[in-house]
Amino acid sequence: MKVILLDKILNIGEKSQIIDVKSGYARNFLIPKNKAIIANKNNILILKQKILEKKSKLLDILNKAKLKLKNFNLIKNKIVIMAKASKNGKLFGSINKNDIIKEFKKIRFDLLKKEIKLPKKGIKYLGEYNIVFKFHEKILVEKKIYIVNN
Repeated sequence: MKVILLDKILNIGEKSQIIDVKSGYARNFLIPKNKAIIANKNNILILKQKILEKKSKLLDILNKAKLKLKNFNLIKNKIVIMAKASKNGKLFGSINKNDIIKEFKKIRFDLLKKEIKLPKKGIKYLGEYNIVFKFHEKILVEKKIYIVNN
C-alpha cells in the first residue's frame, strides 16, 4: 500500500515521502496515529502544492536575507558603543544584543536578537570585537564593534 508520510519515521522514511508499506501496518498504525495518509491522486496533488508553497516561502526568506545583507554592507560607519568601565577596562555590566540593536537603530538599520551572535565569553571589556550577524542559515557576515569608555 502506498502512503504519504506526515512525519519522519525512523527506518521508514522522511516527512512528505511517498513509500510502499504493508497494508496492515498502514491501516493499523500509520493512518490511525496520523503519521501517514493514503497516497491517492488527490493527496499527491495536495502534497505537491504544499511542497511548492514551502519552496516559495523559503526562497522568499532567502531573498529578504540577501537584501538585508546588501543594506548591511552599505553601512560604512564605525559602530561605537559607549559604556562605563573601570580603570583597567572592565565594563560595569556587559554589552548585550539589545545594546547592539540600539546602536544600529541610531543609523536606521533594524536587527533582530536572533541575527546577532556574540562571542562565547561575552563583551565585558573595552575594545574591538568582531560580531557575527546571521541573517539566514547561509548568510553570515562579520562586523567590528568598538566599545569605548564614556
